[in-house]
Amino acid sequence: MDFCRKDIHTSVLKASKYSQLTIDEDFNIPDTKDDIEKIIAKDGYIVVDEVVSEDNKVKVVGEVFFKVLYKTISDKADIEVYEGNIPFEDLVNVDGINRNNQADSQCRLEDITVSVINSRKLEVRGLIGNAVCVYEDVKVNATTDLENGQGIECQYKKIVSTDTVISKRDVCKIKEEIEIPQNKPNIKCIMWSSVELRNIETKPLDNKLSIRGEVEIFVVYKGQEEHLPIQYLFSVRTITRELECMGAKEGMISEVDAFLGKGDVSVRADGDGEDRVIAVEYNMDMNIKMYEEQEIDILNDMFSPQVEILPETTDFCYENLLLRNQAKTKISHRKRLANEQAKLLQICHVYGSVDVDDVGVENDKIHISGVVKTNVLYISSGEDPINCMELVIPFEYAVDSITSGTDDSIRIIPSLDQLSATMLNSEEVEIKAQINLGISVFSRQTTEVITDMKMVPIDYEKKASMPGIVGYIVKQGDTIWSIARKYYATTESIRSINNLESDNIREGDRLIIVKS
Repeated sequence: MDFCRKDIHTSVLKASKYSQLTIDEDFNIPDTKDDIEKIIAKDGYIVVDEVVSEDNKVKVVGEVFFKVLYKTISDKADIEVYEGNIPFEDLVNVDGINRNNQADSQCRLEDITVSVINSRKLEVRGLIGNAVCVYEDVKVNATTDLENGQGIECQYKKIVSTDTVISKRDVCKIKEEIEIPQNKPNIKCIMWSSVELRNIETKPLDNKLSIRGEVEIFVVYKGQEEHLPIQYLFSVRTITRELECMGAKEGMISEVDAFLGKGDVSVRADGDGEDRVIAVEYNMDMNIKMYEEQEIDILNDMFSPQVEILPETTDFCYENLLLRNQAKTKISHRKRLANEQAKLLQICHVYGSVDVDDVGVENDKIHISGVVKTNVLYISSGEDPINCMELVIPFEYAVDSITSGTDDSIRIIPSLDQLSATMLNSEEVEIKAQINLGISVFSRQTTEVITDMKMVPIDYEKKASMPGIVGYIVKQGDTIWSIARKYYATTESIRSINNLESDNIREGDRLIIVKS
């Protein structure tokens, strides 16, 4: 008698932790740039360089990249941009993990504040939200069947698990060139730029990941002729990429968080040697997970009327994907300028992001709350060439779910699409946007898996005390299996003697049981 075995390998969420980290640093304006009069706009993003599991903690290393658009102290009411970066390291305490566990980090720049210390010095403060998830590999050599096991009754069960096949970080390069329209002047220098991803869709292919979406590019620049006003342009480019992803297969479930990393917007000469081309080169950082559902029939229990079988078992923990939903909700919000802000003449551009602050489950619904943070760049009626209006718009959304347990995990990847700003009058703006919420709900389950067995002599006195034939009335919770095991019978003899076509029995049924 031999076991048929199968290696089962999966990964489960072992722990998750949310932490916040503040950054604060001063920066001196270089001599090549003019003095600061006031801040017009700011922007920032995070690049995570390293996520490492250690004993009882996770180390996250990265950088905050920022840029500041400011009005200079000059007769021309000119503008300048200052760019910099702040490295950070966050040690998140997570009890019970070790160096062999895999960790993921979802870092968001929740707030960035830039203050003028003096005309040559800035203070940059930021708040980083760091959501850490730690996964544990689970392996077991499970028994699926018996060979040459004559006289042994076998019961089977099915395990349906959602296995993490791929979990990695990768980078996809974005390179675009924009030739400015003929009615615009040549470029002297770029003053401000905003590059954002929109409508990103991914699809697993064989050993590849297909990526489709859009990149929005906004640029403010000075023309080569001094008397001309500040120029700006906006362009949307469709991106189609295939990223190598060994082990991927068409039909797998993908969960991809894509966001812009390090990049640059620069000026290049066109075919005539004139500075009329804007070159955009950015990394699209991607946190990639791919899942595959597997069904495995394994041995659940054994018994024999002739020998006592003692199965040896171990617990096997696994996850099952209960829900995968791409939810969408729209927001609309009106905002008036503050009294001290210059009046609107024309909106140049709006950029922003979405953060999820809280997730809860109640009455089979997933309740999600967060904020949409937007910045509206506009031309004003005052002396300043360009101004910025900042908005923080709260939102709440409820998604139909299924009954879930306390050990279930909900994972959400938010993104923002269709962001627009409309000028209602010289003092009021209306913001509209679509919030995309990629929602995954995983159920954590544990089952016993037979790894070996021992056989010992049967208790012959107990078996001899049992009557040879029993008239039995089925009780609640009884099965053919439990009855056969109790009375040293076989499931086949119970079905045959009682003319049963299946193992379905109900409370109150009368059966004849014959001891084997």
